[in-house]
Amino acid sequence: MKEKALEKYKKLKAENPELDSEMIMTFIEDMPAEAIMLFDRMEYGCHIVDEDMYNKAVSLLKWANGKGTGAKWSVEDIIKVSDIDFDSKDYYPMDFAYVMNMMWSDYCHIFTETNYYIQMSKSYLEDADYMGDASERAYKNAKKRIKYYSEKE
Repeated sequence: MKEKALEKYKKLKAENPELDSEMIMTFIEDMPAEAIMLFDRMEYGCHIVDEDMYNKAVSLLKWANGKGTGAKWSVEDIIKVSDIDFDSKDYYPMDFAYVMNMMWSDYCHIFTETNYYIQMSKSYLEDADYMGDASERAYKNAKKRIKYYSEKE
């Protein structure tokens, strides 16, 4: 499918040198949310930097103890209590907050100490033997969660 799209693009580009600009504007007009995600990904890589994406992903979390859904902690609270210098990390605050809230949703029935969730989230996003870029795990998990639940509707 990719080859067919590339072949069609090359043909149309040869006929219309302004095709790139026209395609981008059509993409923005027809799929603004997807365009924002793509532009964020191009600028920041596979990281959660868009509040809408973050909010959507955490809204889909279901707590294992059955006592709630969504985020346990806000991004701002996590930044304060984690004492992480995000400028020196390969992940962003919303990546970390998503993972920490995801961990809470899965393990809140086992333990409730906030510091454990901070340490687990750091380990998850800095896992040296992860096959791939561990710092991108939050983004990829959030995208899968959003896709899964949107297809279930």
